[in-house]
Amino acid sequence: MKKNIFFIALFLSYAGLAQEHVNFGIKVGQNFTKVNNVVADRTKASFHIGAQASIRLTNFMSIAPEVILSQTKLEADPTLMDLVGNNNLQPETYHLNYLSFPVLLQVRPINKLVIEAGPQYSILMDQSKDGKELANMAFKSGEFAFVGGARIQFSNIAAYGRYVVGMQDINALQEQQHWKTRQWQLGISLNLFGF
Repeated sequence: MKKNIFFIALFLSYAGLAQEHVNFGIKVGQNFTKVNNVVADRTKASFHIGAQASIRLTNFMSIAPEVILSQTKLEADPTLMDLVGNNNLQPETYHLNYLSFPVLLQVRPINKLVIEAGPQYSILMDQSKDGKELANMAFKSGEFAFVGGARIQFSNIAAYGRYVVGMQDINALQEQQHWKTRQWQLGISLNLFGF
């Protein structure tokens, strides 16, 4: 009986200790995306929103898995040659909606600063194009990327900036051009609760 009580007390103290190091929250922000070799004159601001967790490994290091709904917008204007003989052409905006799963290693070199980096896999949920035609399936259904950035933590609120580098070609067309994503993410996050 004493042995059982000892193991139950040990388990509860370990569970209590482990739970003190887990936080859950939400995040929202803007994306500024460029896809190399895609015919787009400029990028348009888009959004991301998601949920995050932070699992503390030591006082200076954490693992942060996230789930993010993220949109990419690319806009192309018709050229002068396109407009000759066709006055109905308008600017086209490509909309790509991804569900992204980054898993980041976070390091805290000083009290309020967190440096984070790690891999990300994104699933293309939807693609469409405004303007003269509907989107064809030009983009691959998934993408591996590397994420690096920093955040400034103020109690339960943080401001962050990240750079996302696509590691693979997302061009699904039978062309020789390679399309790779480069994206800045700026946003705020809020810790809702922790254990």
